[in-house]
Amino acid sequence: MKRFKSLYIVGVAAIVLASSSCKKYLTEDPSTSFSANFVYNTPEGLDMGVVALYNLNRSFYENGEWNFAVPFLLQAKTDLVLGRTGEASLYSTLAWGATLGDFGTTRYSHFWKTYYKIIDRSNAIIKYGAAVQMDESKKNELLAQARFFRAHSYFILYKLFNNIYITTEPTTPQNAANIITDKSSKEDIFKLIEEDLDYARTHLKWEISQPGRVTKGTATHVLAQVALWKQDNQKALDLAKEVIGSVQHALLPSTAEVFKGTLNHKESLFVIQYKAQTFGGGVPHRFNFLLLPQYGATPGAQYDNTMGGRGAGFLLLNDYFRDLLNQDPMDDRAKGSYYISTFYFNNPSTLPAGKKIGDVIDTYDEMSSNVADRNLFYARLNPGCIKFANETGLPNEVDQSKNIMVYRVAETYLIAAEAAWKLGLDSEGLKYINAIRTRAKAAPITELTLTSILDEDARELGFEGQRWYTLKRLGVMTQQMTKYAGNSRNGLYQANARTLFKNHMVNLPIPQAEMNLLGPKYPQNDGY
Repeated sequence: MKRFKSLYIVGVAAIVLASSSCKKYLTEDPSTSFSANFVYNTPEGLDMGVVALYNLNRSFYENGEWNFAVPFLLQAKTDLVLGRTGEASLYSTLAWGATLGDFGTTRYSHFWKTYYKIIDRSNAIIKYGAAVQMDESKKNELLAQARFFRAHSYFILYKLFNNIYITTEPTTPQNAANIITDKSSKEDIFKLIEEDLDYARTHLKWEISQPGRVTKGTATHVLAQVALWKQDNQKALDLAKEVIGSVQHALLPSTAEVFKGTLNHKESLFVIQYKAQTFGGGVPHRFNFLLLPQYGATPGAQYDNTMGGRGAGFLLLNDYFRDLLNQDPMDDRAKGSYYISTFYFNNPSTLPAGKKIGDVIDTYDEMSSNVADRNLFYARLNPGCIKFANETGLPNEVDQSKNIMVYRVAETYLIAAEAAWKLGLDSEGLKYINAIRTRAKAAPITELTLTSILDEDARELGFEGQRWYTLKRLGVMTQQMTKYAGNSRNGLYQANARTLFKNHMVNLPIPQAEMNLLGPKYPQNDGY
C-alpha cells in the first residue's frame, strides 16, 4: 500500500467526479494526470481508487480536534470509563452529546459524514469499476474490498444512528441535488450489508496480501457480527467457527504479544496502518495519551515506554472495570499487557528520600481523607489502558503513530461464545470463552451467563471501540450505564452518566446539520 498512500487526495477527487456522463465535463486531464477516466478504465486506477477507501477510512481516526476526543467517543461513552478531565471525558459524563442541541452533539457529524463519504466513493468504484478491462479475479478482489467498505460503513451507521438511509448510486451532477425523504427499513439495510459481505467473502482470500488490506477473515468476522445483530445465532456461530478454524488466523500464545509492534499478526483481522514521518503515513493520534495516567509528573518518575509512555489521564479505568480485572489475581491482562496498574520510580535526579529506583510509586492514596491526595492518585496512578502505547516511540511524545486494532480473533471467540450460549450450547460456548481466559492465565469459568459474557468482553476488548455496540446489541446499555458509569469508590468524581443516561440514548441523535440536508419529514431518532 505504501506506493499508493500519496494518491489519497487525487483518488477521492476522481471518485467524486465519477459518472458515465462526466466525460463531457472533463475537457482536460488534471495536472496530476489522474483523471476519472484513468481511475475507472485502467487496472492501476481501480486499485488506486480502492486504496483511497483505506485512506478515507483511516481519516476517521485522524480528527485531532480536542485531543482526538471525536474519534474516541464510543470508547468514552461506556460503562468501563472514569472520565477524569479533558474533552473526551465530557462525553463520558454526558456533559456533551446527550441532547440534540448541545455543543458536543454537532461532532457526531464526523461519524455521519465520514462513513457516508466512504459509501459514496465505494458506490462509484463498484458501479464503474465493473467495466474495467483487466484480470477478472483481480478485479473481483478489488470490487470485494469496495463492497466490504460499503457494508462496513452502513453497519456502523446503523448501529450508531438507527434511522439511516441506503443507496447504491454514486453522487453525480444529475442526482447531487436529490433530497432523501425517509429512512430505509431495517430489512433493506441488512439485505444490502449481507449481500456486500457475501460478495467480499467469495472474492477475498484468507491470506493477507498487504498489511492493512481486508481479507476473507475480516469480512467473515463482520458478517458474524451482523448475524448477532439479526439474532441469527446459528449463522453467527458458524461464521465465527470459520475464522477460528482457519489456518491464517489464531489467538496469539500470550496477551503480551497482542498489542506489540505493528499488530500485523495472526490474531489481527483488521488493523489501521500508520508509519511515522512518512508521506502518506497517517496523522499521529493521541489515544494512548487519553488513556494513560500522568505517572511521569510524580517526583522520582519520568515517562518511559516500559510503563506506556506519556499520558494525560483523561479517560481511565473506573472502579467497576478495575474490580473485573482484579477478580482473578493470575489474570495477566491487568499486569502490563492490556492494562497497567503499577508504576515504578525511575528518575534518579528527583527520587524522593527513602525511595530507590524500581520501587513501586505509592506517593498518593485513592482512599485518603485528603481530597488533593486523592486527586493526585487519579491523575497519576489510576490504572490505565496501554493498548495504544508505542513501545518504540519517544516516551515524552503526546502524538504517536501506532497502528490501531479494529478487529481481532479474540472478539471472534467472544462472538462464538455468545452465539453458542443463545443457542443453549453452553459447553461449546465455555470452550471459546475459556480459551481467552486460559491465554490470559485466568482460571476457566464453569457457567456461561449474560454477566460472564459481558465481563469477559470488558476484560478482553476494553477500549477497542466495540463495547458500546455490545451493550446496545444485548439490550443492557441502560442497565450498565446507570449502574457502573463513572467512578464512586470515594466520592471524588461525580457519576453524572449514571443519572443522566436515558433509554433513548442507545441511539445517537442525528446532528441537526445533517437533518437540514435531509427531507423535512426525515425521522430523527426517538427521544431527541
